[in-house]
Amino acid sequence: MTRATDPVLILIFRGTHQVLSAEKRLKGGGIPIRLVPVPRRLTSDCGLAIRVPLDQRDRAREILSRARLLPVSAHLPREGGEYDPVSL
Repeated sequence: MTRATDPVLILIFRGTHQVLSAEKRLKGGGIPIRLVPVPRRLTSDCGLAIRVPLDQRDRAREILSRARLLPVSAHLPREGGEYDPVSL
C-alpha cells in the first residue's frame, strides 16, 4: 500500500457497480489500490472512489480501458485540500 505522502490519483466512477468492478480488475492486475470516500470537493453518484498510486497510472489506464471501465474523472490532490482534474 502507498504511504500517505506518496502521490496518488483519485478515480471517480458513475456508480457503485463500476467502482467495485474497477477495484476487482485493478487488484487482479496487481495494482495496490484503495477504496476511499469521494472527497467533499469532488462529486459522485455513489460516494466511493478509488485511490491509485500515481506511478501506476499507465497500468491502471490499460487495465480499465481493456475492461471498458474508464472513470468519469481523475483528480490529482494538491496541498490545501484542492484537486486538479487530470486524464487517466
